[in-house]
Formats: sequence, structure tokens, C-alpha cells
Amino acid sequence: MVKLRFYAVINYWGWVLSLPASFVANGQSTITRQDFKPVKAIMSNIAADAVGVNTHLNFDNTLYNKHYEDIIKPRLIELGVKHIRDHLGGPGVNARYADLAHNYGIKLLLINNDSGDDLDSVKNEVKTLNNIDRNRPVVDMIEPANERDVGWKNDWGKLCVYMNSFTKTFKGDKSTSTIPLLGPSFANTRESATSLAKVCGDISRDIDFGNLHAYSGLYPESPFGGGWGISFDSAMERYGTISLKKPLVESETGYKMSEGMQGHPAVSQRAAAKYSPRLILSRLQRGVSRLYFYQLINAAEDFGMLNDDGSPRLQYTSLKNFIHLMADEGPDFTTGTLKYALGGNTQKICQMLFQKRNGIYMLVIWQGVNGSDNGTKNNDYRDVDNPDQSIVLKLTQKAASITVYKPSFNNLPDGNGIIPVAIVKNRSAVRLSVPDHVLVVEINIKK
Repeated sequence: MVKLRFYAVINYWGWVLSLPASFVANGQSTITRQDFKPVKAIMSNIAADAVGVNTHLNFDNTLYNKHYEDIIKPRLIELGVKHIRDHLGGPGVNARYADLAHNYGIKLLLINNDSGDDLDSVKNEVKTLNNIDRNRPVVDMIEPANERDVGWKNDWGKLCVYMNSFTKTFKGDKSTSTIPLLGPSFANTRESATSLAKVCGDISRDIDFGNLHAYSGLYPESPFGGGWGISFDSAMERYGTISLKKPLVESETGYKMSEGMQGHPAVSQRAAAKYSPRLILSRLQRGVSRLYFYQLINAAEDFGMLNDDGSPRLQYTSLKNFIHLMADEGPDFTTGTLKYALGGNTQKICQMLFQKRNGIYMLVIWQGVNGSDNGTKNNDYRDVDNPDQSIVLKLTQKAASITVYKPSFNNLPDGNGIIPVAIVKNRSAVRLSVPDHVLVVEINIKK
């Protein structure tokens, strides 16, 4: 069974931290002994493994098929992502899923077809794919037909019957019974789950994970970041009316870069690059351990990480750098606790602490603020250049080295990770200028 981990993250300063673009040694601030807090780290690979991407490999007359070998596959591998979300296709498409899983560790979250009447045939194909090599399954999660609140026009009775058949089909066969099942996805995060609950009641016994599509077009920490004019916490709570306390996956999310619509404004490529790593971190903080960005290559909808010629957009590079920086595959290990304090202007600063199995801590910091002014129209966006906030990071002991990375806007990975923007050695305090995109502070305590 696929392992998804969920963490309650304690934020001692009230906001998640943002690190600065500039970095000065020997920073001083009014930090007292009481300000130092022991923070338990999370395995850094949790952040890398949280990232998935939506593809359309089964769309024959698109770039996904026509340029699979020279654009789609190489860019997926280069991105470093280990999860895609898609439908089954013909034998050639399904063979591509098997190749990605077996040779590159990229597994499939499988969406059942929108017709709703193909469950047995889908189940049989899942068995075929996963039996090719039982130690390396191709399909690692399964979800119902996509956004049936729109597709079936809020016919909740039909969706209730379908969900019952969905669960019996996959849980009733020992070959597929251990594959986690997601709950239904909805376009409307405000009303659809609660409407289904009134007809179906609690369906948590039929699913392993809830399933959100919380598009908003807004910055991740926005009080309306759950889409449809509600907060993300509210979107989670409303979905909980059908899933109770089941953990959540966000099988679609992302940023539209033109042709915004009511309730979902467009943003610039630069804003999407700022927001995407922040979105991963803010979702992890709320217990969502995997989110699938929509989508890999551009289409008329204009969510793509790649241009139609395969060239990367800023969002692709931002996510690629973040994944490569945080990736640390291997068995689970017991993380340590780092005692440190932040001083200076920490208002709206956000943070998460990770650790790699070599003992190095990765403190990720950002400003949880709006980076795009959408004006009065859905496409009237302008980037907001928020000024950096000056803070001081202070440790209880000198670190052998402290290295700062700026993954959202840095050179492409050089094969060993991205290029640091600053390194200092043998320091216990540093001054940081925190921007509105993530910085990663690598803290090597060992001498």
C-alpha cells in the first residue's frame, strides 16, 4: 500500500517563514533565551515526494502523444517528480505508464473514465499493469470519475450508487484491494461535498483518502485559498462531511496564466513560480501530503509548466529546483530536533524544518503574502514586488556551515542540486532578508 505521511506542524511564530535573498553573516537582534524553541524536523523527502503532476498521455491528437519521446518523457524525468495523474489509454499508452514506473519510479494515480460504467475493465487493466512486476506497481492510487458534480450536474443519487460500485469493484478483488482509493473530486469546493453528504451521508468507510480540487488563483496562504470564496481550511472541513477524518490528497491544483475567470484569476508566470513551492509547504502543514499540479504542458487552458515547444516556464524550473533540493530517497529514519530562534521583522514569516538522512537540517522560509495584484478584472494581473523582510536566525551552537538556496529563481540544477546564493562557516547567527518566495537554509551542525 502506498505510504502517505501526515504531520501537524507547530509554528512557534504564528506564520510560516520566508527566507531572504541576501545573506549577511554575524546578524544581531534582540533574541532572548526564551525565544529559542526546539523544533522537530520532518524528513526532507516528504516535501519532494508531495509533488505530482497531471498529464494527458491518453489524448492521441495532442503534444502528449505526438511529442512524448522528445518532450513529455524527458521533461517528466528532468522535473524529478515521482507521481502523475491520468486515465488509462490503449496498449501503447499503458506501456508508457509501465515504463515510467519501472524505470524512473514515476507511478500513476489512475482516474476512472467519466462514463462511470467501465469499472470492471479498468480493474482488470490495473491488475495487468501491476502484475508485470509486483515489486514495482504501476498504479499506486485510484480515484473515481473526475468532478462528477459538473459532469453529472449534481445528480447526487447517481454519484452515491457509483461510489458504492467503485469501492466494491476495487476492494472486492484481492489483487486490487490494497491500492488506496480516493474519494470523489469536485469542481465546487464550497457546496458539492456537503450536498453529497445530505444524500449519501458518511462515505469514509468506502475510501482511504479525501480528494480536493482547491483552485483559487490566489496566493497559498490567502484566506480564500480554498476556491469558491472560502479558505482552504473551510474546503477541508466541508469535504470532511463525507470523509470524516480521512487524510486528504489534492489531485488537482495549480495556477492559470491567462484567461482568468470569475473566482479564479490568472497570474503571471513569475507569480506561479513564487507560489508553487509555497503551495506544497502550506498544504503539508495542513495534512495534505500529496498534490498534483495541473498540468505538465500548456494547452488552451494555460495552466502548463511547459510551453508548447517543450521549453520550461518559470513554474517548471521553480518546482524542479525545489524537488531536487529536497529529494532524499531512502528508508524512513528518525529525525532530530533543532533549537533555534528568529528575531527581527517576523510578521507574516512562514517556516518548516526538514532534515536529510545525513543529518543536515533544511529550514525553509518565506513570506506568506500576496505576490500578484489582480486589480478589478480576472486578467488584469500585475506582479507585486514585496520588499524583503530582515530577520536574524540564531542557533544555540555554531554551525559548521550554513548555506542558503533560492530555488524559485535560480539557475537550473547542475546535476548535484542548485547553486547556493550564500555560504558561511562556523557561525551561530546570520542575518537573512526574506523574500515572498521560498528560501532554503541548509544548516550543517556537525563539525
